[in-house]
Amino acid sequence: MATKNIFSKHLPNVKLATRIDADGNEIQVERREDEEQKRKEQDIIETLVGAGYYRAHIQGLSPFDKIVGGMTWCIEACDYDVDVDLLFHENLTIGQKIALTEKIVAVLPRMQCPFLIEPHQIQGLDFINIFPVVQWLVKRSVENRSKKADTLRKLAATQFQNHFTLGADRELQRLRAKQLDNLRAIEGKYPPKRAFKLRKAAGGGWIPVRPKDADDTVDEEPGAGEDGTDGAIQEKDEETVQLSEEREFDFEFLFKSLAREHNLPTDLSETDHAALTRKYDEWKQQVANSSETAASLADRNQIKTLLAAKLALAKKVDQAREEFAQLRATVTEEERRLQQTVERKESLEEEIKNLDNLEISEENQKILDHAKQLVLKNENMKKQEVQFKENCKKELAELQAKVDKAETSTPDDDMVELQRQLDMEQERLKSLRLQLAKKNRAYVSINRQLDNIPDRTELAQYQRRFLELYNQVSAKHRETKQFYTLYNTLDDTKVYLEKEMSLLNSIYDNYASAMQKPHTREQFIQQFDSIVEGIRTTKASLRRKCDEERSKRDALNGQLQLLV
Repeated sequence: MATKNIFSKHLPNVKLATRIDADGNEIQVERREDEEQKRKEQDIIETLVGAGYYRAHIQGLSPFDKIVGGMTWCIEACDYDVDVDLLFHENLTIGQKIALTEKIVAVLPRMQCPFLIEPHQIQGLDFINIFPVVQWLVKRSVENRSKKADTLRKLAATQFQNHFTLGADRELQRLRAKQLDNLRAIEGKYPPKRAFKLRKAAGGGWIPVRPKDADDTVDEEPGAGEDGTDGAIQEKDEETVQLSEEREFDFEFLFKSLAREHNLPTDLSETDHAALTRKYDEWKQQVANSSETAASLADRNQIKTLLAAKLALAKKVDQAREEFAQLRATVTEEERRLQQTVERKESLEEEIKNLDNLEISEENQKILDHAKQLVLKNENMKKQEVQFKENCKKELAELQAKVDKAETSTPDDDMVELQRQLDMEQERLKSLRLQLAKKNRAYVSINRQLDNIPDRTELAQYQRRFLELYNQVSAKHRETKQFYTLYNTLDDTKVYLEKEMSLLNSIYDNYASAMQKPHTREQFIQQFDSIVEGIRTTKASLRRKCDEERSKRDALNGQLQLLV
C-alpha cells in the first residue's frame, strides 16, 4: 500500500501555476483556487470585452496584463487631464508592475472614483476589490465616448449646413425671394400719403395746419411733396407752426378754413363780411371778459382753500395743547410716585441697617438664611409665573389666529398654504442636502488623502519587494563579478601559454644551429639559463602577490565573522 507524505506542502485546494520571474525564466508558484475570485475575474473580462477591449479574450496574456491593460485603456478613453504617463507593456518585471499599479491608483482619486483600491490588491489580483473599480471605469469611459460621439455628430451637421444646401432649402429660399418681390410691388403700388396736423380753433372745431405752398394745391395734388427730403419736411413743419400761431386769431384765415370744411361759399358781400367781422370782434371781447372772470373765481377758490387750511391747523394746535396738558399731569403723577418710592426705599434701607446692627444668634441666622431662600424662591416663582403667562398669551393668540384662519379659509386656501409649506420644506431639504454633499466631499477628500499614506502592511510589503529586488540584483552582480574574474584569469593564462609557446618555438628553431658550434652552444645555454632565471623571478613575484591576496582575504573573513 502506498504511503502518503504528510509533510507535503501541496494542499487539496492549492494548484501549481507557471509564472515568469525577473530574469525571464518560468517558475512554478502556488495558487489558491477560489470560486468567487474566478467568478469575479470572468465578470471583469466580460465587462472589458463588452466595453470594447477585445484584447482581454487573448488566451496567451496573463490575468495581470488583461486587468491592468483594460484599466489603462479605460483611463485613456476618459480623456482625463492628469500629469501621469500610463505606459503599459506586456510581461513587465516586478518593479515595473509596482510602478504601474501605483500610477493607476494615483490617477483614480483625481477622477473622483468612489471606490478605493491599493497597488498590492491589483498586483495580487484581488478580483473582488478590482471588479467595482473596473465597472466604474467602464461606465465612465462609455459615457465619455457617447459625449464625444454627440459632439462630433453636431459638428458634422454644422459643417454640412455651412457648405451644402438641400433641395427643400433651395425651394424655400426661392419662395422667400418671390414673396419679397410681391411685397415690394405692393409697397410701390400703395405709397404713403401726406397728412397734416390739426389745431383746435378759437371758435371751436379743428383747423388743419398746412404749409404756405399747400394752401390751395394740396387737395388737388395729394401726392405732391412726397419725394422731398427729410430736411425740407422739417423746415416746412417749422414754418407751418409759425404761420398757424400768427393766423390763429385772423378772421380771414378762420373764415376760409370754415368755408373749406363745411363747403360754404366764400364770395360774400361787403355788408355780410362787415357783419361777420363785427360779430367775431364781439365774441372775442366776450372771451376776454370770461377769462378775467375765471381769474377772479380762481382767486376766490384759493382764498377758501387757505381759510380751510388755517382752520385745520388751529384745530391741530388745540389738540396738541390738550395732549400737552395731559402729559404734564402724567409727569406730575409719576414724579409723586417716584418720590414715594424713594422715601419707601430709604425707610427700608434704614430698617435693614438696624437689623444688621442687631446681634444675630445661630438660631436667628438659620431663620434668616431660610427666609432669604424663601424670598429668592418666591421671586423665581413670580418670574416663572410672568413668563408662563406671556407664553400662554402667545400660544392663545397663535391658536386663535389659526382658528380664525381655519374658519375663514377655503379648501383651496388650505391647499395653497400646504403647498407653500411643502415648497419651503423642500427648499430646506435641498439646502441641507447640499450641505451634506459638501461635507461628504470634504470627508471623501480627507479619506483619500489618508489612504494615499501607506500603512504598516503596505510598507512591509514594499520592504519585502525591495529586499527581493535587492537580493536579485546582488546575486546578478555577484555572478557578473565571478564571470569577470574568470575571464581575467583565463586571459592571463592565455597570455602565459602564448609566451611559453613562443619560447618553446624559438628554442626548437635555434637548437639545431646552436649545437653545431661550441661557442654558439655556450651562448645558447647562457640565454636558456637567463630565460629560466626570469621565469623563476616572475613565479616568485606572482606567488608573493598571491600570498598577499590570501592574507587580505583571511583578514576580511575575520572581520566578517566579528561583524556577524
